[in-house]
Amino acid sequence: MINYKVNSQFQKNLGFDVSHNEILLAVSSVNTFLCTLPPNLYRNIDFKTTGAMIGAIFCAKIVEFVPDTVVNPIEKGHPDIIPISGLGSSEAVLRNYPKGMEIKGTIGNLKNGSNLRAGITRIKALTGITWQAHHREVNYLLGIVWDFVNDIEDFNYPAITGVFFSDELNPDDWGEISGTTGRNTKVTGMLKSGKEKMGQGVIVLYDNEPHIQKYTRLLNIPSFD
Repeated sequence: MINYKVNSQFQKNLGFDVSHNEILLAVSSVNTFLCTLPPNLYRNIDFKTTGAMIGAIFCAKIVEFVPDTVVNPIEKGHPDIIPISGLGSSEAVLRNYPKGMEIKGTIGNLKNGSNLRAGITRIKALTGITWQAHHREVNYLLGIVWDFVNDIEDFNYPAITGVFFSDELNPDDWGEISGTTGRNTKVTGMLKSGKEKMGQGVIVLYDNEPHIQKYTRLLNIPSFD
């Protein structure tokens, strides 16, 4: 059982009402599901794939617990979660739907030379938390952070260790876009200003002192009960 500190003041209308209660339910359900998968699965896929899986499951759980929501039905749709009333919209509209919740996850950045494999908690080697996007116009974001912390039968399963939100991001909170030539995927990383906005919007935080201290330092998280 993983315990969390929860910001009980979090409540937003994004075309649908969502609060800390639904976010915590989704987080707990994701963590439970991740423990049903065999440890060898995590040992044999890379962290990018694990992160993508966690993000997809989290989206499904948000829809399960937040009424009147649906996962954006097109692959390149934005945002990830939209009001159910958006179903039936054209693909062009769903590529940039005016309401909803964009969700991005990260496992964080490590010290050079770190060789931490699946099942090893990373917090001591963590040097940064950076969410990435394909463009700099992401202004509403729910960001999750995860780590291998859920110890069951001598294996640390992955679990969500933090959830943050900001609806005040702007293009200046994102870095220059890389991968603009060749066949590379275009990506931009969030800058310090954006990270601090996310930290101010903490919703759920793994109640473990090393994680609290490191995340607070990296995201400038205010104190909360």
